[in-house]
Amino acid sequence: MEMTLLSKHRLIAVRVYGELDHHAAGDIRSALEREIKRTGAINIAFDFGSVTFMDSSGIGMIIGRYKTVSALGGEIIIYGASEQVSRLIEMAGISHLLILSDTLQQGIDAMSRRKRVNI
Repeated sequence: MEMTLLSKHRLIAVRVYGELDHHAAGDIRSALEREIKRTGAINIAFDFGSVTFMDSSGIGMIIGRYKTVSALGGEIIIYGASEQVSRLIEMAGISHLLILSDTLQQGIDAMSRRKRVNI
């Protein structure tokens, strides 16, 4: 996992590799809690381009981070997800909570449009 802060958008970009299972979800959750407190970021973008497997622990981690950032007025972006992972997100019924996009820039653009509409 790699994290990058894009301070212009108050966004933490997280690149996730391999399997997003119980162990990985816990590590990501803990690291993001620390980074949000440290940086004041309110948005999270997950790069799922290298995720090979995701189970319900990954869905739970996403929902938990959604609750955190939405309370701060932020958004969750998931980009680069495989068809299988995207389908799991859809089947879990959480796609309406997120911005699903092919690239980070498309996700940021969609986030900007949503924020303008909500003002």
